Amino acid sequence: MTISNSSRLVAMQGRFKSLTRRFRFSPRRRSYCAIASATVLLLLVLAVIGFAVTRLHFCFDVLVEWKISKICNQYYSNEITGYMCPELCAGDTISEFHCPSTKQTSMNPFNPNRFLARKAQQFVVVKQAVPDDSYEKLSWIDSHRHEEHYPTETEYVGIVRRYIELRYNLQLPFDKLNSLLKLKNKNNHVLFHASMRNSWTLIQNNEYLLSRLYEEKEIFPQVVGTCGDLFITELLETVEFDERRYHFTNHIDLSKWRYHIKVAVLILDYLEEMAQNKFQMCSVLLAGFGISDSRMKYHDLRYISTEVSIDRMLSDGRGCTSDAECSFHDCRSRCNTTVHQCTAGLLNNNLQIVCDKIFRGTATEPGILVTEKSPTRLLRILERCARPSSRSDVDGVRSWGASKTLKKQLYNELTSIYEQLASSVYS
Repeated sequence: MTISNSSRLVAMQGRFKSLTRRFRFSPRRRSYCAIASATVLLLLVLAVIGFAVTRLHFCFDVLVEWKISKICNQYYSNEITGYMCPELCAGDTISEFHCPSTKQTSMNPFNPNRFLARKAQQFVVVKQAVPDDSYEKLSWIDSHRHEEHYPTETEYVGIVRRYIELRYNLQLPFDKLNSLLKLKNKNNHVLFHASMRNSWTLIQNNEYLLSRLYEEKEIFPQVVGTCGDLFITELLETVEFDERRYHFTNHIDLSKWRYHIKVAVLILDYLEEMAQNKFQMCSVLLAGFGISDSRMKYHDLRYISTEVSIDRMLSDGRGCTSDAECSFHDCRSRCNTTVHQCTAGLLNNNLQIVCDKIFRGTATEPGILVTEKSPTRLLRILERCARPSSRSDVDGVRSWGASKTLKKQLYNELTSIYEQLASSVYS
């Protein structure tokens, strides 16, 4: 090694030592680093706690694409079946999978199992029937041979029939059941069991089952296909309102006020259909309503069920100390203070809930019928509907509900206002 090379090596070692000394942590730097690490850890813990407490969810398009990719891999390996699988996994007929828009998620409690896609020339909603705590398995394992056993087709139809009867108090004829199940690949045990397993997962999903059971009545979003535990429904047209109604000093245009009235009438028509089919809505949001072919529908069916089912759930005899402990979202009940149990069942109804949350609203966030153009007579009817007290205003079945007489008065008032606005526009 030459002298020049040796001196160059010594110089490089010196510079390296100088560099390491520069980044060597002093006691003060170590304390700063410890404080910063503790702060980051604390923020992470708070974020986890906030997620657990508020149940906030975040949607990322890449995770949606990953979920679809996983479903298609299961389809290609014969783990799942479904009439929509070929279209879903082809990548051309159904594509552009993505999360709901920021505006939609800000107006609704986010559903992590719901996202959007494009089918042909229109957008659709893709929902996943994820099993919850009440999920019941269809197959069972033989403890001796450790083999998985499934019911026969006849036995499975009977299981589904009893399940629907117990949950919704509905007795379906077998032809309706066979149309609902649509089991396929009956000559292939592997594919048939996969079809049966996917069907059972969908059957236990409230949104899927209600949409399928009442598809002829067109009161819920139509199901257009399934693949495994995914089901695809129509996307309802968003109901848009004038956001300036939150500020009473601002002026609302006549055309927008007419639109508010028109939507309110459509909602009342929808509530009439719900009453005829004895359905109860237990979580009602303004953004939950949408329009399909000039018909009002409600897109989130997670908290909609039959009145019998809601009555059974609210009066299950669980312990309580206040009325709130016997309620379920907007469905209210009363705590029996004598025995401290929930025994009363449902006390309000859909009309009272909609008047309170959608039509009248609160002082900070008034409803769609509370603007500077709202007549005094209308405001009085809304107050009576949201807080019924007189005998004529209280429903005969639900002691905290609004009566049919009150609904008729509200309907007549809204149609009268709408006709007056229409005549003023064309006069």
